Formats: sequence, structure tokens, C-alpha cells
Amino acid sequence: MTVLKRCLIVVVAALLVMGFALTGLSGAENMKAKMDKADALYLQRADLEKARASIVVYEEVLAQEPENTEALWKAARVYYWLGTHSPKKERAAIFKKGIEYTEKAVSINDSCVPCHYWLGISYSVYGEAKGILKSLNLLDPVKAEMNKVNELDPAYDQGGAYRVLGRIAFKLPRIVGGSKKRSVEYLKKSQEYGPDNFLTHVFLAETYLGMKKNDLAKKELEAVLNAPDPKDPGELEDKKAARELYDKHFQ
Repeated sequence: MTVLKRCLIVVVAALLVMGFALTGLSGAENMKAKMDKADALYLQRADLEKARASIVVYEEVLAQEPENTEALWKAARVYYWLGTHSPKKERAAIFKKGIEYTEKAVSINDSCVPCHYWLGISYSVYGEAKGILKSLNLLDPVKAEMNKVNELDPAYDQGGAYRVLGRIAFKLPRIVGGSKKRSVEYLKKSQEYGPDNFLTHVFLAETYLGMKKNDLAKKELEAVLNAPDPKDPGELEDKKAARELYDKHFQ
């Protein structure tokens, strides 16, 4: 083999390697662009059509990367939003999709904090949509997921797992483990990680109202009402809930 042929072979091989590398890079960049697009649509979820459009993009990612845990839990998060803004008779089927996505996500990566968090929330809202008996059946799985989040990262979503546990303790009848005192303890723990979280303030206010501690409830609601209006659609709804609760009890 001549020197020229050897040089040509080396050049061709190098070009092929570069081509494969660029193809891989292009694929990764394309997935990132899709995730960015879906995330941007989610931020506009007050328009439910934007929320539905984000699902389409997340599922495009999953069609190419079925084990992409970020796309899985983010899709479940959108299904939670869509379910809570849908007619009651449609909610269970929507929340079930979130369960399917996040169950798969935790089976792929058991250390994924948002995967466990959104699985627990999906279980919770699915149970509520199906009725009290189904809620009780899913109570232990919800608690298990939130305890797992607290084991891995208790600060996630501004103490979100403690917020969920606090809400469960408030909502449940005492006969099956409900406790307003424990609800306050969980919610106060949540506030250690997210002292300005609107939803935690609202939940704590409702618990205090249930305990006839109206002055403490009023303080929690005023913390929300005196804060600047947020941009996030979920936080805007939490502030609206605080206003409604305040007007009902203190006007």
C-alpha cells in the first residue's frame, strides 16, 4: 500500500469519526432544544392549550429517549396541572398518566428526587379523584414517596414533601391518622426550606382555622397577600386562594 493510500484511509477514517461525533452532538442539542421548548410552554400553562402542547413535546423526547427521567417526571407534572384544571369525571384518567410516567421514572433511577415527588403527588390526586376508599389505599404509597424525597433532598420544591405530608395530616380524619397538630409540625418544617412559599402559608392557615387559631391563620394569609404578585401561574392561583380564604374569614 502506497503512502498516499494510507494517508487517504487515515483522512477518511477521521472524517467518519467526526461525522459520528457531530451527529451525536446534533442529536443531544436537538433533545435539549425540545426540552427547553416544553419547559417554556409549561411556564405558560395558565393557557391550558400551552400545557397540552408541552406534553406533546415531552412525548416527542420520550419517543426518542424512552428512559429520559427528566422528560418523564416533567410530563407527569403537566398531567397534574391538566388534571386539576379538568372536569372531575376526567381527572382520574389524566392523573393515571402521571402515575405511569413517574413509576417508570423511579424504576429507571431510584435516586431521582423529582421522580419520587411527582409520583407521590400523582398517587395522591388520583386517589382523591377515585374517591375516599381509593385515597386510603394509596395513603401509604404517597407517604413512602414523600419520605423518600425527604431522605434524598428535603429542600426539594421548597420543602414540598413536608408540605404534602402536612396536608395529608390535615385532610385525614383522626380515626385513620389525621392530626392537625402534626399538620402544623410538617408545614412548619416545610417553611424551614421555603419560608415564602405561598401554598405552605395557605395550607398552614387552613390548619390553624381548623384549630380555631384564627390570629395565626390571618398572619399566614397576610404573608401571601402582602407579597408581590408572582409570575408563575401556580403561585398566582395560590395567592388567589389566600385572598378567598382571607375574605371568607376576616372581612
